[in-house]
Formats: sequence, structure tokens, C-alpha cells
Amino acid sequence: MLTVADYDKIRRLVFNDGKSQREVASTLGHSRHTISKAIQHASPPGYIRSRPVHFPAIEPVKELINAWLEADRHRPRKQRHTAKRMFTRLRDDYDFTGSYSAVQRYVAFKKSTGGETFFPLVFDPGEEGQVDWGEARAIINGHEQKVYLFCYRLCFSTVCFVYAYLRMNLESFLDGHRRAFEFFKGVPHRSAYDNLKTAVIRVGRGRERTLNETFCIMKSHYLFETRFCNIAAGWEKGHVENLVKHAQRTFMTPVPECTDADLSDLNQHLEGECLKDMERVVRDKQKSRRQLFEEEKMHFLPLPAVDFDACKTSDSRVSKQLLVRIDTNDYSVPSKWAYHQVLVKAFVDRIDIFCQDEKIATHLRSYDKHCYILNPQHYIPLLEKKPGGLFNARPFKGEPWGRDFTRMRSELEYRYGYEGTKKFIKVLLLFTEFDEASVKAAVRVCIKRRAFNEDAVRTVLTHEPRQQFRPLDLVGHPELAAVKGVSRPISVYDSLLHEEVRI
Repeated sequence: MLTVADYDKIRRLVFNDGKSQREVASTLGHSRHTISKAIQHASPPGYIRSRPVHFPAIEPVKELINAWLEADRHRPRKQRHTAKRMFTRLRDDYDFTGSYSAVQRYVAFKKSTGGETFFPLVFDPGEEGQVDWGEARAIINGHEQKVYLFCYRLCFSTVCFVYAYLRMNLESFLDGHRRAFEFFKGVPHRSAYDNLKTAVIRVGRGRERTLNETFCIMKSHYLFETRFCNIAAGWEKGHVENLVKHAQRTFMTPVPECTDADLSDLNQHLEGECLKDMERVVRDKQKSRRQLFEEEKMHFLPLPAVDFDACKTSDSRVSKQLLVRIDTNDYSVPSKWAYHQVLVKAFVDRIDIFCQDEKIATHLRSYDKHCYILNPQHYIPLLEKKPGGLFNARPFKGEPWGRDFTRMRSELEYRYGYEGTKKFIKVLLLFTEFDEASVKAAVRVCIKRRAFNEDAVRTVLTHEPRQQFRPLDLVGHPELAAVKGVSRPISVYDSLLHEEVRI
């Protein structure tokens, strides 16, 4: 096969050196037909088909194959016909006498020439953002595990936001929107989604969708519109589909490591990557994403004055063990709320429990299964009537109040036996009268004084109140605020002797 260099040599010999085609063919060893073609074309023209591709063996079943291919476009990818399956059906059910290779060539030809066509799209500033989830791996406290990436991309500036979660649930979905809008400092007029379960309960005909009620509440709070893709039509939100791949291959490669169970290190890394990504130039606009974002954010909807509660709410009832069950885990509430109806707000990182419009308990959220998340303070009032619970009650196992209380209990039980246990319970009951920090400080003082008695602890609490130290207000005294270092000359404070100082 001749190259461009061969054509150049032939054309120079004919046009520059004046040689005949016969002489050039004889000199270079090519046919006169080849020399004639080189004279007509400056470069090899390649193979030109003189008539359309014809598949004579397929003609009797061509329309049938075409129908199968068309029907497959609306079926799950893993349940579509292969060329092998088509050949088997044609042979067994339709008495096809052609070969498998003939079917294979025709199917390949149809797929190469029958792809779907699309419109080139353009978006106005602030018009739309697109949302999707992606999966990645991260090393958390030395263990590699799966994390879920909430991805949001603006369609005009193509600025992105990516945030990692431990679960791909409704709470994370809502929290991702809240964080994205805070990152953009505004709300796009419309957000585009596929038919993910956290937003869509039922897919109807055409554009009809039955939406999750909590998702509708978020829509109403931020006042944005929604657009949902057709089934299995991810290309209808191609901006964010590309972002998911980019985040997996760039932001999460190599596999990042973090030491915090709440993924704060990882999300700080992702935020930095999103900020760096804003410096990339958008090819068809010849501006950086940051420049386009500055233009786009002027068209956003404003953020609401009140923060959105990005949580899943549910009603529950407190059990006789002072427990509320949420996703297989049990969370405790104070004893006074036993058997009450409560409202539970499940956030990504915490559980808030309300009763009669009052927040009665807050716990860090656990994503393990069948766990007890208990606050020992909630169970202390029960000890007044059930002192035996101190020995085997789950909330009191270990050292829930610290080593000082363990020392206090062991000393009391050593000196007074079972009566010492009752005395220790009286110490614990002080938590119902005084704040936790004060009781712990009082026990610490009594341990140092070797005053192992509940009355001694109460005396410290009532007659030796903790001093509240507040920083010295240096407003109006710039000469003091300007002094640097640990030691300061006493003369600097002389001016304070003649003034009233608020502490």
C-alpha cells in the first residue's frame, strides 16, 4: 500500500521532471494504473466503496433482526440479544440457513451505523444543576471501605461540588444539597436527577413522578424546580455523569486515607479538589470555571434565611427501657419520658429526639447494626428505686463517669459494704440536681481530700461553687492588647487601679 511519501515522489517525477507515466511506472515498479491514480490525487484516496454493503444471506431475516435490535434499546443492558443469541433463535425457530459470522457482521454493521443521535445543549447562567451518586473506596482508620460521593455540577460554569458519605440514604441526599448550595452561595433554578429512590417513589407515564415527601419539603424550602431523566437515560444529565467518573479517577485516586470516622479529612480533601478544579479553562468558552461561576452566581436563587433541617423525621414511642429504636439501633432518653410519643430527627451525624416540642436527647449517630447508644445520665433516677441496676445495667458498664467515680465507689463499698453502694448511688443522684461538670469536679476534689462520703460531695457543690473565669476585657486599653510575650511589666496595669474593671 502506497504512502503519502510514495505519492509525492511519483508526482514530482511526472510534474517536475517531465517523465512520462510509463517511465515512472518502469522506474518505481508500479502499475500504470497506480501512477495514474497518484497523478489525480495528492494523497492516497483510500478505499471507496462503489455500492452499498450487501448481506445476501441476511435478506430473508433482516427485518426480524432489526426489530430485535430496536426492542433491545428499551431493555436492561444485561438482557439484550447478542449476535450469538440471535443466530441461535434464527436457526432454531426460523429455519435460518446462513452462518453465524454473517449474522455477526450484520449486527456489527447495524450497531456502527444505527446509534442514537442527540442535540447539542446550552444552559443559561444559574438555570440548572445536575445531581448524581458515585461510589469509591477510601482507607478509614486503616481499613479500606466503600464511601458514597454526592456529586453536584452546575451546567453553565461546570463548577462542581463533591462530598463523601458513609451511606447513600435520604439524610445524606438532603445534607448533600444543603452543603452544595452553601458551597455555591446560592441555589440554581432547577436541579436534574435520574429516578433515584431517595427522591422518586413512583415513576409514572412520561414526566409524571410521585416524589418523596421530605424531598418535596426541601424543594419548597429552597424554591428550585426539578427535572427527572427518562428510565435508563443517564446521558440526559451528562454533566454530572462525567463528574462522577472524574471524581473517582482524579479526586479519589490514589485511594485517600482519613483518620476521622465522620470523613471530615476526606471531605476537606474533596473540597480542595473542587476549588482547584475551578481554575480549569472551559474549552468552548475560553474562560476559567471560576470566571464563569462569578458570572453565574449572580443569577442564583438566594439562600433562605433559615437553615434547612437535612434529616429524616419519624414518629416513635419510648420503651420501658427508655429506648427509641432507629434503623436497628437503640438510643436512650431521660427516664421522665418513658412511654411517651416522640419525634425523631435522623441527621447524617446525629440523632435528635423531641417530645412536646422539646429536645429531650441528642446522640452521635451510629451506622453499625443492633447497637445501644446510651447516656448513663438518663438512667440515674431509676437507681433511687432500683439500686441493683448499678451492677448489671448496660448504661453503667465500664467507667461512664471516669476513674474518679470508680475510686469513689470502691472506697465506699470497701468501708461500708452494700451500704457503700447506696451511698455511691446518692452521689450519682447529684447529677439530677447539678450539672454534670460540677458534680465531676466535686468528686475530684473529694478524692484528693480523701473525703469518701456523699455529704462531702454535696458540701463541695453547695458551699464551694466553681469560679467562673472570664477573659479580661481590654477594649479601650490598646496599650495592653499590644503587649506581646508571656511576661508583662507590672507598670502596664497601673492605669487599671483607678478604673472599674468588669470581669
